[in-house]
Amino acid sequence: MNIVIIGQGAIGLLWYFKLSQCANNHVTLRCSGNVNNVPNSMTFTDSKQQQHQQILALASDEHLQQAELIIYCLKAYALEQAHQQYQSFFNKNATLIFSHNGLLNVQSFDVQLNSDQAIAAMLMTHGSLKNDNFNITHTGEGKSDIGLIAGNIPEKRRIKLVDTLDKALPLVTWQKDIKIQQWIKLAINCVINPLTAINNCNNGEVTKIKFKQKIEGILHEVVMIARKHTVSLSLTELIQTVLNVANNTALNCSSMRSDILTSRKTEIDHINGFIHQQGLIYHISTPHNTALWQQIKKLETEYSS
Repeated sequence: MNIVIIGQGAIGLLWYFKLSQCANNHVTLRCSGNVNNVPNSMTFTDSKQQQHQQILALASDEHLQQAELIIYCLKAYALEQAHQQYQSFFNKNATLIFSHNGLLNVQSFDVQLNSDQAIAAMLMTHGSLKNDNFNITHTGEGKSDIGLIAGNIPEKRRIKLVDTLDKALPLVTWQKDIKIQQWIKLAINCVINPLTAINNCNNGEVTKIKFKQKIEGILHEVVMIARKHTVSLSLTELIQTVLNVANNTALNCSSMRSDILTSRKTEIDHINGFIHQQGLIYHISTPHNTALWQQIKKLETEYSS
């Protein structure tokens, strides 16, 4: 399969390396932003601490035109601009996958989406740490859920897509309705990302009793907002899910904490900021998520100054 990965972050490089290991794939990388001095190869450290090198093949405009699959591995705030930049190159039979944290309404894009273009969301639980430019470590095995958010995809193409991704980085599951998984992932991010960033701690720390009431408050607000989007979530089950994820990734550094520590912009506007904005729209008070959104915005300013 002809595949283009857009984005050279921890997740983009993880997919680039894994898909490149499969003989039937032709994989190229389109770097985002201003990237200078791209090396000839990337460094990948697997979950057993074995180090590997993979030649980097950069994607030209022609590669974009010929791609059967394009995976955007970008921050939520960068995705719309990138789509505006690249979408004119894509053929209508290409499948697009958006992999990011937080919720993003593709229908709000200024560009006109091709009704025939299959666009899917990908929700991942794999751990990937960016050690340096083009140098990552696969810090934890996980899974990926994929489901359509726009357009249509023929069954034969869907089966091939899932099979290709699953062979490279299992487990990959197709979801007929990805919406509820998106909200569960949002809820997890609303807790783990800001709390670890603000307290400068690994994921496992949020399971401590001192965070119990705060977690309940954050998730109660998520449940209320989700209900306005016709998504029914159980607060009790959601709390347990968040704690399970925090335990399973106890030694991991969250993406938001990593962004703050390296003076990068975070996805807070699409996570707790999304809950805050939806609260304003639906006249629902969201003091816990609003406070976290404001604290992270302040940290972004402090660390970048």
